[in-house]
Amino acid sequence: MLGHEIAGVVAKTGCDVTCMQPGDRVQVAPGLPCGTCASCLTGMHHLCNGIKIMGFHHDGGFAEYVLVPGNGVKNGVLNKIPEALTFYEAALTEPLACCVNMQETAGIRESDSVVIFGAGPLGILNAKLARQRGAGRIILVEKKKSRIDAVKGVFDDSINSKEEDVARKIQEMTDGNGVDAAIPSCPDPQAFADSLSVLAKKGRLCFFSGLVTDTPVHAIDLNLIHYKELAVFGAYGCSSRHNRIALELMATGMIRVQDMTTRILPLTALVKGIEMVANRKETNIIIDPTI
Repeated sequence: MLGHEIAGVVAKTGCDVTCMQPGDRVQVAPGLPCGTCASCLTGMHHLCNGIKIMGFHHDGGFAEYVLVPGNGVKNGVLNKIPEALTFYEAALTEPLACCVNMQETAGIRESDSVVIFGAGPLGILNAKLARQRGAGRIILVEKKKSRIDAVKGVFDDSINSKEEDVARKIQEMTDGNGVDAAIPSCPDPQAFADSLSVLAKKGRLCFFSGLVTDTPVHAIDLNLIHYKELAVFGAYGCSSRHNRIALELMATGMIRVQDMTTRILPLTALVKGIEMVANRKETNIIIDPTI
């Protein structure tokens, strides 16, 4: 999806909109739920049977003006940005909200040892959130040295998966016990396989990132779920509630994201920015149509 991490100023409202006024600073939760299906009625708007998504079903935020459909506004996808936050910080609300969904679902808690695969924005945000939730040791697995070097202050330990055997190294780090939770924050099937292998007995696999299917991987030993009594938790996207929690975490300083923007580009350089991220030359670019 392109342009689904949106923050901006309300320019105009429809005749029936009373929750927002022109001039309000808002963040947009990109999933537009129907509001009437079983998932919506139980508060799981992100699992709505008929969900439409900004940047996929509707035009996203890579534009000077963006139309948020009325049913989205009606179902609470607009969140006012607290005064303490900049637009650049608020643009990271949605990815942080996805992490909130995952870690709420899997119950990441105090003293948990956690391994996170991938040092992209979602890996970093998962680490920051796990820290805020009281996790103990947080270990990064990443195959790009430059990314490992860039996030040394975020994680307690790191493993370069190109140079070391991940399972063996984590066994050494944990006195042979394994970790309480594993969060693959990248679409590599090998990260999924390694996540199962490094979990402690009764450990939790946080199935956070969907997997690509065209990457070769060693056989995944699903019997580990049986013999080690592992729990597998899936989490997809985020609801408006998760977005509000993420905004509050940032506004109160419990999670700081000011250090995560690696470059700011004007709207005219959008294609260049997408190419830079695709080529892994940058990790988190903000497109600002006002510059």
